[in-house]
Amino acid sequence: MFHLLTVELLHWDYCRRVQLPLDGAIIAIAGPNGSGKTTLLDALRTLLGLDCSGGRTYKTYARHANTQQIWLRATVDNKPVSRQSSSRPFASSLLMSDVVTLACRVDRAGGDWQRRYLLAEGDCSVEQLLARPDKEVQWLGVEAWRRRLAAAGLTPAIARVLSLEQGQTDRLCELTARELLRLVFDVFGDQEVLDEYEKAKQHQSDLARELAQADHDLTTTRAQLATLQAEVESWKQHRLKLAERERLATEVIPVLSWAEDRAELTKSSRQLHASRLAASAERHRLGVKRRELTTLHDTFVAAQRTRATAAQAREDAHKLLESARDAERPIERLVQEEAELRELAKIEGGAAKAALVQRLSELQEAIRLHEKSYDDAQQRRTAAQEELESLQGMKTPPPPRDVADFRKALRAAGVKHQTLGEVVEVTDERWRRAVEGVLRGYSWMVMLNVASDEPVAFALAEQGRYRHYVVVADNQPVPAPAGSLLGSPRFQCNK
Repeated sequence: MFHLLTVELLHWDYCRRVQLPLDGAIIAIAGPNGSGKTTLLDALRTLLGLDCSGGRTYKTYARHANTQQIWLRATVDNKPVSRQSSSRPFASSLLMSDVVTLACRVDRAGGDWQRRYLLAEGDCSVEQLLARPDKEVQWLGVEAWRRRLAAAGLTPAIARVLSLEQGQTDRLCELTARELLRLVFDVFGDQEVLDEYEKAKQHQSDLARELAQADHDLTTTRAQLATLQAEVESWKQHRLKLAERERLATEVIPVLSWAEDRAELTKSSRQLHASRLAASAERHRLGVKRRELTTLHDTFVAAQRTRATAAQAREDAHKLLESARDAERPIERLVQEEAELRELAKIEGGAAKAALVQRLSELQEAIRLHEKSYDDAQQRRTAAQEELESLQGMKTPPPPRDVADFRKALRAAGVKHQTLGEVVEVTDERWRRAVEGVLRGYSWMVMLNVASDEPVAFALAEQGRYRHYVVVADNQPVPAPAGSLLGSPRFQCNK
C-alpha cells in the first residue's frame, strides 16, 4: 500500500483551498461537530475512488462549492520496497519517480457533475496540471482508477475499512471475538465462504437423513421389485414366444424363400456376365487380329509396289547396260579396222595412202561419235544403278521427280535433311491408318537438321519451285495423351 504525503482540496464544499500534511505514522483528525472532519474524509474517499459516507456523494460537495471545477490532489510515496524498480507501488502504471501525484477533477457537465482522475510523476501542483494540454493528459474513469489503485496496493479490504460510516470505528471495540472475526471475514471476503460452508454442512446432514430413509425404502422396494420382476419375466417370455411364432410365419420363412431365389438369380446373372465378358474379350481379340491383318496386307501391298518399282528400275538398268554393250561393239570393230588400215597404210603409198588417211579420219569421227553415245549410255547406266540401289534400301515408296531433284540439290549444297515420312514411326497399330490418312499430304515435307541451313534450303526451294513445306526439325513434338491419334506417332529426327 502506498503512503499519503499531502492532500490538497480546491473548492471542495465550502473550502476555497486547503492543503494538509499526512506524512506521519498516525494522523488524528479532531474537532466539534460541523468542523469538517467528515468533509475531509469524504474528500479522501472521493480521491481514492470510494463512496462517501452518510448517503452523500461528491456531487453534494460540488454543489456547495458553487463553481465550475473542483480539484482534489494528493502526493503519495512511490519508493521501491526492495532493490528492484518493479517493487514500486505504481510501477504497473510505468511511474518510476519517488513521489507520485494523485488528482481528481470534478467538472460541471450541463446540469450534472462528472469526475475524472489523473496520475502524474513527481509533485505537480494544480496549476501545473491545468497548464498541461488535454492531448498530453490521460484522464481515467472511476473503474479504471480503482484498478490502478488496487494494483498499487489499495486492496478491497482496505477500501472497505476506509468506507466505514462515522461512528462505526468506535463500535469495533465493543464487538465480541466472534462478531469481530465475522467482521474480519466479511471485510476480506471470506464470510461468504463460511456461509457457504455452513449451508453445505447443513445440506450434508439433510442428505444423510434422506439417504438413511432412502436405504430403508430401497430395501422394501427391492423386495416388491423381485416379486414383480418374476411376474413380468413370465409375461415377457409368453409375449416373446407369441412374437417369435408370428415373426417366423410372416417374416423369416418368406425372407428365406426370397433369399434362395435371389441367390439363384445372382448365380445366373454372374454366369451370364462372365459369358458376356468372354464374348467381349473374344470380339476385341478378333478386332485386333483383323487390324493386324489389315496392317500386314497394307504392308504387303506397299512391299509389292516397291518390289515392282525396283524390278522395273532393274530392268531399265539392264536395258541401258545392253544398249551400252551394243554401242561398244561397233567401236571395237572400228578400232580393229583402224589398226588394220594403219598397217595397210604403212605398206601402200601414194593415192592409196591418201584414201586410207581419208578413211581413217572418217573412222576416227565415227569412233568419237560412238564414244560420246557410249559415255551417255554409261551415265544413264550409272544413274539407273544408283536409283536401283536407292530403291533397294528404301522402306517407303520412291519420291516424285520434283522431290528427288530438290533433295539432290540439298545434298549437293551440303544441307542435311529428312522427309516427314522418314522420321515418323507409328507405335500403335490401331492408329496406323488414321495417321497415314492425316499425314499423306505432308509425306514429302522436308525437315532440316540444322537451323542455319534454312536460308539455303529456302533459296533452293524457290529456285526449284518446290511445292511442299520446308521446316527446321529443332522444335520438340507437342505432348499428347496416350491412346490418342496425336500420341500414336513417334518422331525420330537425326541430328
